[in-house]
Amino acid sequence: DYVKIGIISDALRNYLLRLGWSYKDKEIFTKQESIDLFDLSGVGKSPSKLDMNRIYSMNETYIKTIDEKDLFNFFKEYVSKYKKPIDQSKENILLKSMGFLKNKAKTLEDIWNNAQYIINDKIEIGADDKKLIDDLSNKIIKDFIGEYEKLSSLSREALEPIIKSLIDKHKTNFKGVGQPLRIALVGSRFGPGLYDVILSLDKSEVIKRLKQI
Repeated sequence: DYVKIGIISDALRNYLLRLGWSYKDKEIFTKQESIDLFDLSGVGKSPSKLDMNRIYSMNETYIKTIDEKDLFNFFKEYVSKYKKPIDQSKENILLKSMGFLKNKAKTLEDIWNNAQYIINDKIEIGADDKKLIDDLSNKIIKDFIGEYEKLSSLSREALEPIIKSLIDKHKTNFKGVGQPLRIALVGSRFGPGLYDVILSLDKSEVIKRLKQI
């Protein structure tokens, strides 16, 4: 079931349409464009076969290019069918976060995985990531909280000087500062960009998660 693994139905339709047919250099077609532009003269003579890599590639292209509100609606439909319900209070945050949640996503399943730190209030840190939180990490987190709490408005421009000051103070690099913060906020050293994560959560939620580490 392609939809169950996070393939958008419109992307699959696009893939099947392009399977042996082309129209100029156009890759993405709306349903109406498919009807209006399809012509047998554009059908190639070579036999075609399903290629999962190309399906994933088309799906990724679709995820990256469609309107974020449309993507969110596809995501909601996918979640309602195959995942546990999402608290309605999280929907607005998820909609605003689609712009970066989709960055590393090839499927709606990837977006679901990337969004777990928003969907779940309780963050579980894996054993391998816990090992990375050492004394220096705790000092960095504590220092970040101190500076972050002083901010009257939140933006990337406001956060960047704090991160830079921590890099200088602890004689490390962006990874050295960003990794413990991301683990505390997301539960993993992998995931969306640090600034995106911080700005997508309420200030009180950021502080709570950092203090719980």
